[in-house]
Amino acid sequence: MSTMRIIIDDRAMIVTLDELTFTLPVGVASLRDDELHSDPPRPEELTNAIGLVFDHIDDVVRAAPHAIGADVELVGAEVTSIVAVEIGGDAVLPFTLTREAAEDVFRTLATESAVDRRRNPGLDPAQADSVVAGCCAVVAVLRRLQATEAVVHALSLDHEGRG
Repeated sequence: MSTMRIIIDDRAMIVTLDELTFTLPVGVASLRDDELHSDPPRPEELTNAIGLVFDHIDDVVRAAPHAIGADVELVGAEVTSIVAVEIGGDAVLPFTLTREAAEDVFRTLATESAVDRRRNPGLDPAQADSVVAGCCAVVAVLRRLQATEAVVHALSLDHEGRG
């Protein structure tokens, strides 16, 4: 079975699957800045952000149909924050994040104001403004790939910077 690794950065998502690499022009900061304007985000803003990521992942699936059914690995600061919220403390990686848990964290954080998110015991307050965009990216990926889970990894030394 193939493994799809997705690095979710500020302005891009870098997807690798076997010998293929795709750079998708959407990331956490671009979702936050371009799609999520309200605090908390309105349902239509969330739908648009998820739809944008979904469409870009759909481009990957068209080019590589075997992406459906591949094992999924996710990397990114906000993805790590999602794990921290799920477990209520510091994320110990790698961590297997189920789609159900990702959806639950999304529903929780997307309905809270940034002030309330900052009080979340598992969330680094510095991530309060970007984590909802990260949630939108993660749930879109898992939904489009029909994945029941993803393994969350720490940023590697060869990808320390933010796009």
